[in-house]
Amino acid sequence: MQFTIDGERFELTADEVRSRTAAKTPGVIQTYWVEIEGIRWPVKQALAVALDPKRPRFQSHTARRHLQNLGFKVGPETTSSRRSKSSTRTMVEAAELPVLDSVEATIAFTWHDAGDLCLDQSDVPKFPPLPRIPGLYRFEFRSAGQGDVNAVYIGESQNLLQRGSNYRNAKTDRTRQRTNRRIHREIVGHISGGGTIGFAIATDARMGVSSDAVDLRWKSARRMAENAAVLLAQLSGSAVVLNIDADLDATEGDQAT
Repeated sequence: MQFTIDGERFELTADEVRSRTAAKTPGVIQTYWVEIEGIRWPVKQALAVALDPKRPRFQSHTARRHLQNLGFKVGPETTSSRRSKSSTRTMVEAAELPVLDSVEATIAFTWHDAGDLCLDQSDVPKFPPLPRIPGLYRFEFRSAGQGDVNAVYIGESQNLLQRGSNYRNAKTDRTRQRTNRRIHREIVGHISGGGTIGFAIATDARMGVSSDAVDLRWKSARRMAENAAVLLAQLSGSAVVLNIDADLDATEGDQAT
């Protein structure tokens, strides 16, 4: 059969489609399938493989038309079929899958008191002196008069000095850094209400039983330490954790506490 796609002339037979797809693996069917030798393929992938190596640009309806003209059965991936496949996947028990290996990782670090935050004459957060190095940081929101910690926020940064500046200037920040603006409001509101905020930092970490030093210039290392600190704060339940847990937020609509 001869046909034109994207201004280019092609000639293709049903046997060529079968032979060229025989050594390939079909992908996930999203909308339409074509059955080749008892196996269902996404229609666009099947035609692209059959026309390889030229692979012109074409839409799904073009693939369906040409494959049907070659005598292949084409049909839609129904909602019930997708739901059935999804249900089958969710029924798999993770504990029943073969074990490949086990991972055990520990990380340790020490918080150092950097000092308290205050507001300057313009009601802008003023941070204590900070080093220009990577590390973790923690805000401790203490209640007025009593000094009890009633909320915490934990983060990580490539540059602690710059991170403090980001929070300080967040009121006029026009970027997408909504967290900066959210924590900026928390700081200003808390101190204006008579509370105090302690600021702690951690600039070194150790991992494993051998206590090997972890390079906190690696974002993965900072994230691991940050997540450990946030999780411990969540588990302790002694204070509100201002970090938003994306998983909980998506499933329950709640802020992690």
